[in-house]
Amino acid sequence: MSDGYYEENGFRCKNGRAYVEGGAHCNKKLCFTATDVAYLVSVLDDLAAREDAFWVKYQPVPRDGMHLGRAFFTSPTTVGQLWSKYKKDGKLLCSVQDDDFVAPYR
Repeated sequence: MSDGYYEENGFRCKNGRAYVEGGAHCNKKLCFTATDVAYLVSVLDDLAAREDAFWVKYQPVPRDGMHLGRAFFTSPTTVGQLWSKYKKDGKLLCSVQDDDFVAPYR
């Protein structure tokens, strides 16, 4: 049975319920760091099941013991509300990245 994830550029990716091929998503995303990959994946699975979830992904191979995860949504309001929730989670580090802001520095 498939877990819904597919491989892309070293990440395991899963489309959210709001995913549309070639569709747009909010340019702000939730960024996660966790040492417990199973816990990170369970959080990403829950997020992908939301009506406004566009896409989630994580790195299955840790970087110095840490797994990176990302979650993309259709609304910046959702990103802010979920950041407020997950910043309090003791098993994750959660931050917001604004791709419009960081684009000139890439």
